[in-house]
Amino acid sequence: MGTSAFQSVVFSGGGIRCMWQSGFWDSLARTGSLKPAMIGAVSAGATVACIALSGKSEEGFAYFKQITRTNQKNIYLSNLFSSRPVFPHYRMYRNAILEIIDNQALKRLQEGPDVRILIAKPPFWLGPVSATLVGLAVYSLEKKIFYPMHPVFASKIGFRPVVVSVRECSTPEELAELLLQSSCTPPFVPVMWRNNHPTLDGGMIDNVPVSILADQQGDMLVLLSRQYPKEKIPDIPGRTYIQPSEPIKIDKWDYTNPAGLQDAYDLGIKDGQAFLQHNG
Repeated sequence: MGTSAFQSVVFSGGGIRCMWQSGFWDSLARTGSLKPAMIGAVSAGATVACIALSGKSEEGFAYFKQITRTNQKNIYLSNLFSSRPVFPHYRMYRNAILEIIDNQALKRLQEGPDVRILIAKPPFWLGPVSATLVGLAVYSLEKKIFYPMHPVFASKIGFRPVVVSVRECSTPEELAELLLQSSCTPPFVPVMWRNNHPTLDGGMIDNVPVSILADQQGDMLVLLSRQYPKEKIPDIPGRTYIQPSEPIKIDKWDYTNPAGLQDAYDLGIKDGQAFLQHNG
């Protein structure tokens, strides 16, 4: 199947490991044949998708390497009793989005495929803090026991999806808020709010959000961010799941490792080239 056949692409979440998706996308995009009409994305995968579709992939990758090179720690315990953040991730993440995607880049992004981003809305009977604890516990438990491609536990206890198109964002600041809401995983990213409701990482509902493109026709390319056992990958006509050919060695919240970012990106480039050789 040639890359021109894909009418939609899904970017899964996975924190900094999503740099593999950036490399894979860049390999395919260079051919000029990958032109989906719709993108579904969540968490860091949504950020990678927006940077790529805004035409800032190269600049974005260089910027992330720069800021992780100068950041020495993922947790600053010495800040516990000061006004400075203990975890640097939120500040670095938000500043990166605003540095990379300016008004012109946002315009290019909105003129391209419609990018839908998944956010998790906690149950009404849980407050923001308790929802975080419950959501993360349920997500981690399900992943550890069943290692599912598409989790269901959070939805069963009342977490609900909120899907927002980037075309609703009128400024880079609004886009940054949306991407951070979709990536909201305390304590790295504090609890955020949308329309007076707390929001959490959309990956708690589905870290591979194919469901938000259920109304789309045509073939779908699904970009994962970690390896799954073959038996866990659904065999669905018209849907192609692609995962890294090797385990990505960097932790998803490691903001101190530019070499790890480079390795993940390079692996994405290699896997993208291999995909093109078989499906060009």
